[in-house]
Amino acid sequence: MKTCPVCHTENEDDALYCKRCGEAFFEDDKKSEDKKKQKVKKQKKVKTKTKYKTKIKKEKVPRDKQKSNFFSKVLVFILLIIVIALAGVLGIFAYHYYQENNIPVPNVVGCSYEEATTILSNAKLSYQQKTELTTDEEEVGNVIKQSRRAGSKTHENAIVTLTVGVLDTRVKVPDVRGLTLEKATDTLNQVGISYQVVYEESSKDANLVLKQSIRSGKVIDNTESITLTVSIPKKQNESSSSTDNNSEEDINTDDETISQESSDVLN
Repeated sequence: MKTCPVCHTENEDDALYCKRCGEAFFEDDKKSEDKKKQKVKKQKKVKTKTKYKTKIKKEKVPRDKQKSNFFSKVLVFILLIIVIALAGVLGIFAYHYYQENNIPVPNVVGCSYEEATTILSNAKLSYQQKTELTTDEEEVGNVIKQSRRAGSKTHENAIVTLTVGVLDTRVKVPDVRGLTLEKATDTLNQVGISYQVVYEESSKDANLVLKQSIRSGKVIDNTESITLTVSIPKKQNESSSSTDNNSEEDINTDDETISQESSDVLN
């Protein structure tokens, strides 16, 4: 049975129009046929697309492209070989560089200069010397410093500067003016300065140092000598005799002038 979509009257299955309102039933059949046609068209489109894709896959690559692909592969292979070779060369260079720059610096502080140079030569290191003054006799002739830290890594034939102690013989000149000769010489002997003594007459007490040839505070080598000028009293006898002689000469001259004046008066 067909139901009319307008008046909802039931009609026979083979009826083309509604028996009540006259509505045609064949339009629904057309719509169903149109839907079937649309489905068929869609299926055909899908088939054509799949065929087109399979055709594209089956298409052959041109020979020019095949050659270019081959040469590009060869070029990449050559570049890989070059890169591997360079990496090998760099690795060998780095290994040798590491070996050459992996020499430990020995500790030679406290050794004599000869012992230190032997140790450095055995370690494939070079050396140079400089001196430094010291007052410690145990450091004289020994290495008191080294330029490269002991235990550090360095390259072959690297230079290590060795500082060797040399006895400092310099002394500071003390001020001994005004001291007695005995105290002045004791002071000079304590600092290790040699001296010479000269005497000079003075009104000051005897055996006092009047002058010193090198000023106080100056730093000199202990091999230099200083001259001390020491006072001695003036000789009183010689001074009194000289005054007496002068007085006698004055008296004689006075007598001569008086005699001359008296003779003149008589005349």
